[in-house]
Amino acid sequence: MGRRLAAAVAVLILAGWGWAAGVRGQAPLSGAARASSLALTPDGATLLVANADSHTVTLLDAATLRVLAELPAGRSPRTVATDAAGRLAVVACQDSGEIALLDLPARQVVGRVAVGRGATSALLTADGALALVTLRDEDAVALVDVARGEVVARLAVEPKPYGLALLPDGGAALVTHLLSGRASVVRWRPRPTVYLPLLWAGGDGVTAAAVTWAAAPATAPSPWRLTVERVIAAWPDSNLSQRAVLSPDGSRAYLPQTRANTANRALTYDTTVFPIVAVLDLATGELLPRANIALDTADQPVGLPTDAALSADGRRLWVANAASNDVSVVDVVTRRGLAHLEVGAYPTGIALSPDGRRVYVNNTLDGTVTVLDAQRYAPIANVAVTELPLPPALLRGKRLFCSSDDPRLAREQWISCQSCHFEGEQDGRTWFFGFAGPRNTTSLLGMVATYPLRWSGDWDESADAEFAIRREQFGTGLIAGALHPTLGEYNQGRSYDLDCLALYMDSLALPPSPHPLDAAARRGRAVFERADTGCADCHPAPLYTDLRSHDVGTATAWERVGPAYDTPTLAGVWATAPYLHDGSAATLRDVLVARNPADRHGVTSGLSAGELDDLVAFMLALPE
Repeated sequence: MGRRLAAAVAVLILAGWGWAAGVRGQAPLSGAARASSLALTPDGATLLVANADSHTVTLLDAATLRVLAELPAGRSPRTVATDAAGRLAVVACQDSGEIALLDLPARQVVGRVAVGRGATSALLTADGALALVTLRDEDAVALVDVARGEVVARLAVEPKPYGLALLPDGGAALVTHLLSGRASVVRWRPRPTVYLPLLWAGGDGVTAAAVTWAAAPATAPSPWRLTVERVIAAWPDSNLSQRAVLSPDGSRAYLPQTRANTANRALTYDTTVFPIVAVLDLATGELLPRANIALDTADQPVGLPTDAALSADGRRLWVANAASNDVSVVDVVTRRGLAHLEVGAYPTGIALSPDGRRVYVNNTLDGTVTVLDAQRYAPIANVAVTELPLPPALLRGKRLFCSSDDPRLAREQWISCQSCHFEGEQDGRTWFFGFAGPRNTTSLLGMVATYPLRWSGDWDESADAEFAIRREQFGTGLIAGALHPTLGEYNQGRSYDLDCLALYMDSLALPPSPHPLDAAARRGRAVFERADTGCADCHPAPLYTDLRSHDVGTATAWERVGPAYDTPTLAGVWATAPYLHDGSAATLRDVLVARNPADRHGVTSGLSAGELDDLVAFMLALPE
């Protein structure tokens, strides 16, 4: 047939995925990179320190310990990472929802890219072409084309994505999830490039010289595709998983975590939370229980393990324990402690020099870096890298909130306020208190406007946190002598430190919701405000709580104080799952339907599926 056609066109679509090393954004690594609150350039010459409260990044000469520059970043920079050449760095700025790009030789910020709410961690591919960012508040990750300065792909992942470690092939990263302890392997690939070969047929047929190629118009909005390759489960009760560090060969991942023993009803200090390092086999995608490191037995009681660094031979693990203000050094084979080193306030990042001789620790709430001799297990220096701008009383309160390194606050350095109310939020757990019953951990953000506090409404001031310090953290307390009753005479004014702690708790602001007040949410507002549903009766704007207690039929046989509970605010409810006093509602729809059979918690039984969806959309959009 081709001999008789004057001309013919045939279309062949070829998809090229670019698996080979050297594809832009997928160059192989010389060792794994990760996001942390401090990072060393690959040559070990320059230390980069993210200063969350100062909103800056400090560049420090790693040899002379001289500050080279302090550069402005976005609001609350949480992590920093470099490319393989040590020329470009990326900073994740949580509160401003952006990344900042630093030209390290020039010592200047060369770009900012808006990426989304809760940009908690970011890292660069080896060639610096792409940046991957975790968006904690949006349950998503974003891929940024650095040269174009824009997000080129987004992907929904499991809740609260937090930490990042680049896998050795350079085309995937391990993502930790803050409240579950699970880890996702996220891979990025270039999308297929479509080509159209144009074939002209003459009287003698088609010849090879008659074939030309032209790129087809793009059919996808992005040249990159993000996928979750697998999800690896750690311990079912794992929590507060902020960072990951890979073994030198990339076969294992070490995740500092806190296990939450919610099945425990005694709630003694040493049976409630446990500091661990979970170990994952990245080849099989499994937890390695026998390799797990229990820090309280390998070293000594510590609080809130946050970050780790591994020696070049993969044998020694250095763990920064944020609440107890120390570093544990553990042999990962024997799982026995080698050393215990005191550092500064709230260490959130740790890095080992390429030659293995020095360890650097970022003391976030001191504005300092502690330098340790990795061979002698001894301090070398403590270097100021920033001046913290918080007022003295507020800074003191924040340190107290985050610390277990004081017998007045905790017994044996075990539990801090931060252990259950991470960054003032909640741990997603329900604890059983013998004097009250099951209690879902509440967020403290914006609580200054919604007194009384706690599910039973039994605190009328933030200084009543002294009760939690004594009963739940087993500290000796910040007040000398007996406490005033929770709803009686105020405890505020009886201790400077307690007043500072209360001041910090009252300062915790409620961020705007990442969910839009779109058409569905506006329809939901109308349903919410209708007299027949009664939602606004107990949750009136602008606080979305009437500051009173009600029996809405959710008490169980385990209750010791109820059945009436303080009306929780709906502002910020997008971030506080699970719901109700006992955490028995996994979703807001469960609150309205499954846990509301008698219409005592709003009259919702007559609502259509669409009205329920709209009502949930409105609540998720609060505060507006």
